[in-house]
Amino acid sequence: MKLIPRRKKSGDDDEAGSRWEGAPKLLGATMILLLALAGIGAFTKQQIASLLTPGDMITASFSRQYRLEPYKSVVKISEVKVGEVTDIDTDPNGLTKVTMRLDHGAEEKLGGEPSAAVRPTLVVGGIYYIELTPAGRGAPFSGDIPVQRTTVPVELDEVLTPIDPDAQRGMQAAIKQTDATLQQGGRDAIRKLVQEVPDTLRPASVVLNAARGNDPDRDLPTLVTGLENFSADFTKRDGQLASNINDLGTLSATLAAESGPVAQSFDSMPETLRATRAGLIDLQPTLAKLTDTAPDFRDSAKALDPLLKKLDPVLDRARPVVSDLRDVLDDARPMVEDLVPVSDKATGVLADLRGPVLDRLNGPIIDRLNSSWHGTGAYAGGGNDHKLYEEIAYFNAVNDQVWMQHDRNGAWGRLFDDVGGNVPTGGSQFPRTIEQYLESVGLQQPLGPQDATPRGQRPAPHPRQRPAPDPLLPPQKSHGDHLAPSDANLLLPGALGGNK
Repeated sequence: MKLIPRRKKSGDDDEAGSRWEGAPKLLGATMILLLALAGIGAFTKQQIASLLTPGDMITASFSRQYRLEPYKSVVKISEVKVGEVTDIDTDPNGLTKVTMRLDHGAEEKLGGEPSAAVRPTLVVGGIYYIELTPAGRGAPFSGDIPVQRTTVPVELDEVLTPIDPDAQRGMQAAIKQTDATLQQGGRDAIRKLVQEVPDTLRPASVVLNAARGNDPDRDLPTLVTGLENFSADFTKRDGQLASNINDLGTLSATLAAESGPVAQSFDSMPETLRATRAGLIDLQPTLAKLTDTAPDFRDSAKALDPLLKKLDPVLDRARPVVSDLRDVLDDARPMVEDLVPVSDKATGVLADLRGPVLDRLNGPIIDRLNSSWHGTGAYAGGGNDHKLYEEIAYFNAVNDQVWMQHDRNGAWGRLFDDVGGNVPTGGSQFPRTIEQYLESVGLQQPLGPQDATPRGQRPAPHPRQRPAPDPLLPPQKSHGDHLAPSDANLLLPGALGGNK
């Protein structure tokens, strides 16, 4: 039996044909797109992997771009890969800024002042990478390494190029001599050294492990950083280290010479510490009171500020006086030393003056010296308001003026007799006042003692108007205060108070 295929309708044939014609084109475009994406992914797989990998971004500035490639050059710390270079930007001046992506946690190990260097993987070149060196433990890191802390490599060919041919031949001869040395027994010495190194390295490894401390990530780096800072400060000035070593030798020699007193000091130190502890315990109440007093003292301290400002110029002016006072003190020292026995004797004298002597001085004697005399009996109404000590001082002054003349035979005084009221010289004053002229002719009674006429029949004395005496000068008396015009006076010719 023969099967005859069923014929489709014409409309179905056209639709299926158009569908089969469009399918190869779409499939081809899809394959081309996939191939393009695969090619792009193959060429940028490192960039894509870097973008998808979490990490910390830092930058470093180099003096020039030295064979670094983004997403090819890696970043290492202590020869361990911790990231890669992601971008390189060079300005017109040649300064190159390199952006690096570090693995998570690597940035914390750099410290506050890390440095960066471009290193080759081989002596003659090869692939280049960036070596980061941690520094400045404990300080915050800004995320950027300046050009002052970066370096680029100096390759062997650049070093050999400036060397002249003679030096190059010398280096070749040195290499040949080294080879000859190794052939003449040096090789066996090196082998022996290599064989004995393990026995030495085992205890060295114990020492190094101990040197890392209880916290290897912090103790040893902190110690190394401290030693670096110490060595930098110790060698900052030329000759400082040698001077310190010499001073240390002098100190050691001094301690060795005085080892006995030093040992005695250490022996007595526990007792000194106990006494110091007891003293500090006793000092605690005082410190507690001082703590309570200190807040109130702040106002006083504030008030001292203007005083101190005014005191500064006073101290400046007093400085030369104090400087000159040193010589005075040096000259006064012998006198003060002599005053010590004198003060001891004066203490005994003052002790004898206590009691009745001082009571008598403070009592009737001082009262009598401070009293004034106005006369009694026939002398009633006489005298004046001058105190007794003022009269004594005046008497001494006049007596001194009378006997102020001296010659080779001694002191002498002049005696004048004033008779009458109009004598222009001698003890009388000339010219005289109206009252004195009236007294001289008998029209007015002078002050002082009068005759025996009863008090009621005698005219009252006329009060003499005179200016108030100066308390700093001896009292000045008029002629009629105590003496009549006809009395004899011992007076010095000329003005009172003449030079001796």
